[in-house]
Amino acid sequence: MEMRFNLKKHIDTNSGFNLVEVLLSVVLLGLLASVIMYLYSNSYAVIDEEAVRMPLDGYLRSRMELLVGKPFAELSDGSETVTVIGQNYTIHWTVSAVDLDGDTFPEPTAKQVTVSVAGAANHSLTTILIDHEGLVGKI
Repeated sequence: MEMRFNLKKHIDTNSGFNLVEVLLSVVLLGLLASVIMYLYSNSYAVIDEEAVRMPLDGYLRSRMELLVGKPFAELSDGSETVTVIGQNYTIHWTVSAVDLDGDTFPEPTAKQVTVSVAGAANHSLTTILIDHEGLVGKI
């Protein structure tokens, strides 16, 4: 019993991939990998920014609470340097007179306090302090 094997029957020239299809697949896969890596690296950059922003916001709130706790007559401008993740930042605070009733004259019992991080546009807090019979309160 002799078995004949028909090679032509088992090899179909229309099946498989040609070189253009393989190259196109590699290019598309490369583009997809590039997009994923770009998104991945951007998300790490955002996490790094948040790691700096959150402690700075804490310093701003802390400084504001210290200023609110001072006697009204002792409120004045100032600054301090804080270190976050090995980098120094300067926190400034300004105390200015404020006109609350719109008569263009500042109120003697009201001051506006602004605390901000030098060089950072979105890192600031502002409040108005009122001295009412020796007690300081925020508006």
